[in-house]
Amino acid sequence: MSNLPAAPQIPLGADVRAAYQDLYDKMQAQIDRTMDLAVIEALNTWQPQVELVLTKDDLYRLSADTAAFEALQKQINYTNEGLRALRAQILAIASHFTMAADILAAIDEALKLLPGA
Repeated sequence: MSNLPAAPQIPLGADVRAAYQDLYDKMQAQIDRTMDLAVIEALNTWQPQVELVLTKDDLYRLSADTAAFEALQKQINYTNEGLRALRAQILAIASHFTMAADILAAIDEALKLLPGA
């Protein structure tokens, strides 16, 4: 994400559009299969914003006017800012899994050494 230029090419290039579509699809798949309310809440906040980038890109392609261009550019900037925050949130959650794995390994080691205690 940090590799995106400050002013992305509009209309979106095929690779950028495909990346947003892939992100949208992955978010939807996760929403469909999780029961974790924190995950659902986080994804439900940003998935519609990703969809708006795709929608506004479609609108710009159809009309190619200045207002649509500015709306798309604003949406991309807003969405990317939010996606950076979502990425940080996911990384923070993932760090807890690493910590939990370390604790579980230590518990297993202690139980292995003192199985009957």
